[in-house]
Amino acid sequence: AGVLLHPALMDLATGWAMELIPGYAPTHLWAPFSYDRLRAIRPLPAEIVSHVRLVSAEGDFARFDVTVADPQGRVCVAVEGFSIKRLETADFARARPPSAKEAEFADAGAGAAQPLSPAEEALRHALSQGIRPEEGAEAFARALAAGAPQIAVSSMDLAALSAQADASGLSEQTAGRKFDRPELESDYVAPRTDIERTLVGFWEDLLGVDRVGVEDSFFDLGGHSLIAVRLFAMVRKAWSTDFPISVLFEAPTVAKCAALIAERVGGDAGAETEAAETGAEARGGAGRKAPAAPARRFAHLVPMHEGEGGPKAPMFLVAGMFGNVMNLRHLAQLVGADRPFYGLQARGLYGDQPPHETFEEAAADCIAEMRQVHSGGPWLLGGFSGGGITAWEIARQLRDAGEEVAMLAMLDTPLPTREPLSARDRALLKWGEIRDGGLGYVGRWARARAAWELDKLRARFEEPAPEAPTRRFHDAAIEAAFLAALPRYRLRPWDGPLTLFRPPLRKLHAVSGGRFVDDERAYVMEDNGWTA
Repeated sequence: AGVLLHPALMDLATGWAMELIPGYAPTHLWAPFSYDRLRAIRPLPAEIVSHVRLVSAEGDFARFDVTVADPQGRVCVAVEGFSIKRLETADFARARPPSAKEAEFADAGAGAAQPLSPAEEALRHALSQGIRPEEGAEAFARALAAGAPQIAVSSMDLAALSAQADASGLSEQTAGRKFDRPELESDYVAPRTDIERTLVGFWEDLLGVDRVGVEDSFFDLGGHSLIAVRLFAMVRKAWSTDFPISVLFEAPTVAKCAALIAERVGGDAGAETEAAETGAEARGGAGRKAPAAPARRFAHLVPMHEGEGGPKAPMFLVAGMFGNVMNLRHLAQLVGADRPFYGLQARGLYGDQPPHETFEEAAADCIAEMRQVHSGGPWLLGGFSGGGITAWEIARQLRDAGEEVAMLAMLDTPLPTREPLSARDRALLKWGEIRDGGLGYVGRWARARAAWELDKLRARFEEPAPEAPTRRFHDAAIEAAFLAALPRYRLRPWDGPLTLFRPPLRKLHAVSGGRFVDDERAYVMEDNGWTA
């Protein structure tokens, strides 16, 4: 708590290591994309060093692990899975070609270029104003010579720059600028009730889209789980009612969310909708019916297709270690809307219920809800990462009940407990670190080890930081329960079907017997260890 990080920190920490990417050329722009995990351990000093390891480089993406430390080797920030994406060189001299979605709905044979959006026009203008290398060096020297803690330096004359900004309108406050509403399959429908109008305002602010309609899908407008958490925090503050973010799969539009809220809070919200529609019918209009509020039936089961999907046997996929199903939506779309697709989220993700303490209990509760939408098999099961262990236990319990499990798929699921490194392999790794680190390695290792032990000791006596009042997304508690359940789980054999999907192995260190170890100092195997 209290450790502040500047957003540009990782750009500086990794920029010097770009040449680790095979085939890297400075003609391409690489932009930060995401982090798997970031731990801020202590405040950053005035001088830092960074140790960057390339984890993978495939296509337009590269992933690094980054350790930021002070010059004495004490770790300040540890980053796992820092991803960057190679961007195509922007060419705004001509209008952009139509996107795949635009082309899909375009008339046959129509290939006319689309006009630039206001945001693209602004970016083209910004690129045209870029400074030359010699101007940048001169501006940097002026900034250093100023001696002030905060300073703005431009290669242009400030009076001319101000006049140009006034003429172009760029001097106005742009923080609230929004993109134009994109072309969607749904027509624009204006809000009709106070709840819908408030929700439209929330969506426009969070998604950065102008003129959101009440029938527009949250996901089609670019929504994701981080935005969903903020959205329902605003809903809770406005109406004092709490929903899990997974409700967006059942109510992905403003209209459906508004119906859920009206059902909870009562008042005249529903009456206002009914009065508006009654008036429309009286005027001879088509009279749109108020959207029915989706039934809140399940704690674990989340339908990921609107409605309940098609006629095929349903697919059930367990969310990963943090229990959140939002990142499973893309896979549900790839499987197709003709097959019902259900995500299984963790108990306690929202609300006051505690997380499950064992995989056996979690599997039993999931099966109880799965039987309400599908009975008798065949069962199609899967698990994302740590969720594959729960899926394994679900499959085992179903088989013990005499039911058919036709598919069990694991998306890069590791074993609950991994084989520990042998003494010989630990010695080989340590020798490799000493060899690569040179004479100063032992001293740096000793200081880092002492700092780690001190932090661990301090954590035993420090009071935990109070949870922020607005934080209701209990991923940390679910992670802790998951990790505590791993060593207690008795992995019984499985003789049914099993398919493992995983990315390329991270074979970073060769050890004895032709085996390899990854950056987490764990053995890596083609089957993740499941064959045995």
